[in-house]
Amino acid sequence: MWYWLEPRTWLQKFIAWTVFVACLLALPFAVIVSSIYNILRSGPWTKYRVVKGKVVIVTGASSGIGQCIAMEYAKRGAKLVLAARRKEKLEEVAKKCSEHGASDAVVCPTDVSVPDSCENLVNFTLETFGRVDVLVNNAGSASISPFEEYSSTEKFRKDVEVDFWGNVLTTKFALEHLRRTRGQVVVTCSVGALAPYPKQTFYNASKAALLHFYDTLRVEPIGRSIGITVALPGFVKSELTTLGPRGHIPRWWPMMETEDCAKKIVEAALSNRRYALIPTWYSFNVLFRVFAPELLEIPPRMFLLGKPPSKSVKMASELLLGEETSRQVFQSLKALAA
Repeated sequence: MWYWLEPRTWLQKFIAWTVFVACLLALPFAVIVSSIYNILRSGPWTKYRVVKGKVVIVTGASSGIGQCIAMEYAKRGAKLVLAARRKEKLEEVAKKCSEHGASDAVVCPTDVSVPDSCENLVNFTLETFGRVDVLVNNAGSASISPFEEYSSTEKFRKDVEVDFWGNVLTTKFALEHLRRTRGQVVVTCSVGALAPYPKQTFYNASKAALLHFYDTLRVEPIGRSIGITVALPGFVKSELTTLGPRGHIPRWWPMMETEDCAKKIVEAALSNRRYALIPTWYSFNVLFRVFAPELLEIPPRMFLLGKPPSKSVKMASELLLGEETSRQVFQSLKALAA
């Protein structure tokens, strides 16, 4: 109790509040300076950076966003190394990439959750082309289930191994080679890194870890030698969304076409952008997460779980409608999303 009476404590509080107020006053100027910097850094003179003949590794390239990203680089004449577990699918994608203008397109069956497989991918690229210019970390996995309903740890451990460690491992093995070419890492993260979306506990957690991993990498010395672009797409029509259980995404929620998403990601990478929220209107997640995080929890609770957004709402609805009617009302909201 006497801690609060110590002069040192009041001095610390005074310094803390002084710093807080100074940062708050400086915020508008920081936003302006940051905006000008980003415009200069990603202006039209760099937007269409030449990637013709450059060596691009794309993980998760057998379908979905990864396949479309590979096609975008193919149109620009890149040399592609396509990685995923399904060799037959990769060969089909490689053929399409060659038809769309890729300088070359080879496949390397890879399981990004296995360290030796990730190292083999980089070594294969070096043996084939002698260099690495761009690493596109796109491979992903998602199991759809509330945390409490997991019967074993194996499933969600696999999600973390693919979504987080799969990125870390490929980046680690390719890092020195990217430094030599002053290359770039392009990351397919997710808006789930910012929003508490239910039934995707470990997918969201892995993507949040991924976001902070690459943010920290930018600050470290290697961040001055390579470019890092992190894309945070919302709901996109891909295998991860279309093959999930009914109702895990509201049927009325706007879904972006895979090709459009991939095009935005590649354009952001060619523009040297740090982040790309796709589509842009998902930026509201950032604002709500900072200023009103509680409000981000309301829609998923009501429309995906069929539950009242808070205890006070639950008590009020049960008082006005009765317990059973209140339950039916919220369950009907859930039915709208199914």
